[in-house]
Amino acid sequence: MADLYIVDGGINELKNVYQLFAKDFPIEERKTYDQLEFLLSKKKYKLLVAKQRNNNELVGYAFIYELEQVNAIWLDYMAVNKEFRNKGYGAILLNHLAQYKQDGLGLFFEVEIPVEGENKNNQLRRIHFYERLGAKKLEVGYEFPTSNGGFPMYLFFKASSDLQKLSSKLIREAIAEAFEEIHIDVKNREQILAKVLSTIEDC
Repeated sequence: MADLYIVDGGINELKNVYQLFAKDFPIEERKTYDQLEFLLSKKKYKLLVAKQRNNNELVGYAFIYELEQVNAIWLDYMAVNKEFRNKGYGAILLNHLAQYKQDGLGLFFEVEIPVEGENKNNQLRRIHFYERLGAKKLEVGYEFPTSNGGFPMYLFFKASSDLQKLSSKLIREAIAEAFEEIHIDVKNREQILAKVLSTIEDC
């Protein structure tokens, strides 16, 4: 897959990506264009785009935040365009993100909890995909903050090296920073954060 390159797209790529983003994520999970534009202006939040070398066609994208407290990356959103799925591009993108921060610990990301219905097989397949790449589910009662309250999700972590275990202190710090910096548009985020942090046992 040497025909793929990944670069910082910045605000310049946001208009193109947002049209895809609006189709890739349910409305209750996605941020508005204005909110993403505001986050990108803060520099620690970035839009990365993956393109083909030969024609610059967009293969996929990711919105990430560089966590300062724990020297890791928080993946906010990631998607590969339909015509490029099941071709190994998702693995390349995820591995790149885990190694994005120099000497960083790795990558935190949220994953849908499988529920009965038409999407269950896709949800389970996604989890198996992440696990095959070495990501592990953290023992956290995680909730994605929305204006309607917390939406239960799994929180995964993919280490950039042979890191075996994250301390509870580090996990708390990562979640707290993500809530305070990424989800500033959610008014009740502090109550949801307190509930999530209360589920993390000391280790």
